[in-house]
Amino acid sequence: MTAQLLRLNDRLGMRVFGIVLSVLLLFVFMAAQPARADQRPDTILHETVEQLLAELDSNRSTLAADKCQLYSLVNRLVLPQFAVDKISRLILGTHSNAASPNLRNRFTRAFMELMIRTYATAMFEYTGQEEIEYLPFVLDESARTALVQTRVRLPGQAPVPVDYAFLRSEDGRWQIYDVRLDGISLVLSYRRSYDQIIRSKGLEALVHSLETQDTDC
Repeated sequence: MTAQLLRLNDRLGMRVFGIVLSVLLLFVFMAAQPARADQRPDTILHETVEQLLAELDSNRSTLAADKCQLYSLVNRLVLPQFAVDKISRLILGTHSNAASPNLRNRFTRAFMELMIRTYATAMFEYTGQEEIEYLPFVLDESARTALVQTRVRLPGQAPVPVDYAFLRSEDGRWQIYDVRLDGISLVLSYRRSYDQIIRSKGLEALVHSLETQDTDC
């Protein structure tokens, strides 16, 4: 994670960072099937958030007691909602073209597993005291990308801008390819951090490091 993200964490607090990511992950939990091709990006988010607290309340004790079950649930449901190939290419940047298909696939799997392990437990930071404000959204029917802007309001703190970048897939479904927290792109932050590792040690070393990180499952 880059120094820019760490400074943001210091300013907003890890609780805010966790809550923002928990909203994203809980949105995924509610989607047992990929979003329909006729669903707008803002509709996907808005309709789901209304059910978040009920879903959390009914599963909190089970998932808290068994993190492996939590990781498995996220892994099963998260992939259809994210443009994982797009995310992988954006993070690797120019290194993507030089890598073999097998190495790119290994990086994609390892990175998504890292995201799951890192942020799945953030869902338990969501208490119901937080409010999500949706900014006006106009969909360009001819566009392949869309940005849904929200503001997360916590008691006693200034609203935190959280923007969800969507990409329209070939079959017409909208998928998330980036989340921008207070203007900072999570994808580009990882790209800058990983670029330094790749340039000094190589992509194989980075992938191996991700694949061999400790996990409880």
